[in-house]
Amino acid sequence: VIAIIAILAAILFPVFSQAKDAAKKTASISNVRQIGTAWVMYLADNDEVTAPLYYYDANNLRLPSTYGFYYWPLLLLPYTKSEKIFLCPKDTADDPAVHDSQGRSRFDPKNEFYYYVLGANPSYGYNYRYLNTMNPYPDPNGTNPTPFHYVGKGLSGFDDVAGTVAFAEATMKDRFHPTSGTVIKNPIGYARIEPPSRWTGPETSATAWGQIYPRFDKELTIVSWLDGHVKTISKRKLRVPSTDVSVLDSYFNGRGPQQ
Repeated sequence: VIAIIAILAAILFPVFSQAKDAAKKTASISNVRQIGTAWVMYLADNDEVTAPLYYYDANNLRLPSTYGFYYWPLLLLPYTKSEKIFLCPKDTADDPAVHDSQGRSRFDPKNEFYYYVLGANPSYGYNYRYLNTMNPYPDPNGTNPTPFHYVGKGLSGFDDVAGTVAFAEATMKDRFHPTSGTVIKNPIGYARIEPPSRWTGPETSATAWGQIYPRFDKELTIVSWLDGHVKTISKRKLRVPSTDVSVLDSYFNGRGPQQ
């Protein structure tokens, strides 16, 4: 009897695990779809101008704090009313670099900088290099601690809105944390993704894929496109082979897929 139970367990456990993983993937796709919907609503309220990667407000530092940084998830939050959509069910990694002084994790609402971490380390990253302009001077509308700031771009400047990446599954793994200066070793989420022209390092590194990090498939990543629709695509396909950067980055710069 024990042997039979062991055989059944060996057969059924992988099935249960696959079913559980499939449910999590469905939930993650739903998250990205809701982010896409919130994105479209944000665009409608802002004259079809994309959101900045973040803006800085030194006057709002109450705890749990954003550090003054309002990353794109916090800009979309009024259109979603749910913080949970910014976290994939499979994004369970944590890292000491995002803990507060009491050692609270990135998921703990009592973390002193919970809203900074929610904004800077969601499960999905933003195509900020092409959907923003980085101005090389402090934000004139606030006290920005950095000598530059990000502003959005008008949709009219993109030739193929439906073929341009807006958000994709992402991780901060293998990058330096901006405050601790340490390399992130665990696959925690990240608010940014990079275009292929900035992909560097060996294939085993997240930097080799611009921080794009498929959590349910080694190749296919969940993407919300600039027009708000959601579709999975191979991370390799996002890199269009070319020595011309404008072609190489076609899925990111607004040109769309090159046939």
